[in-house]
Amino acid sequence: MTAACATVALAGCLSSTSHEASEPGPAAVEVTVVRGEETYPLTARVTEWELRPHPQVPERGDAVHFTYRAVQEGLLPEASVELAACAVDSADVVLLCDIIAVERAEPGDARVADGDSWLGPVSESDLSDTARVLFLPDQLKPDLHAGDPKDSDGYVPPAIPGPGDRLRTS
Repeated sequence: MTAACATVALAGCLSSTSHEASEPGPAAVEVTVVRGEETYPLTARVTEWELRPHPQVPERGDAVHFTYRAVQEGLLPEASVELAACAVDSADVVLLCDIIAVERAEPGDARVADGDSWLGPVSESDLSDTARVLFLPDQLKPDLHAGDPKDSDGYVPPAIPGPGDRLRTS
């Protein structure tokens, strides 16, 4: 009887720590950030993008330079939000994705943040087929206690899509 109770208890512990990553939400030029079922008071929008050599490594070929605007409409529960930005072709197939970080604005600080970032250059991807740059809406940072079965809230961020993956779009 004791062994059966211990087995049931152990099975419960193991199942609570084996959370699986969800599918990322639909990609778009403008997204409202989500963390699982929770919607954050933050939107991010790609404002412009262009294909050109990266100024630090022009000999490596073209990269995608993009600008974005993040608008925070309330206090974020996290110190920063990490989002995936992806260069896709005309069929929404990923050419390259990377992560951008948006820092939380404190009360009284500017609630609109403009930023820019680069995708590439990389030898594995031909970015010349880029048709647009999209954000995925999902917060990519797990909670502070990820991997701790006692303190983690169980949120597992979705995996970042890789070259060749097709994005769901809104």
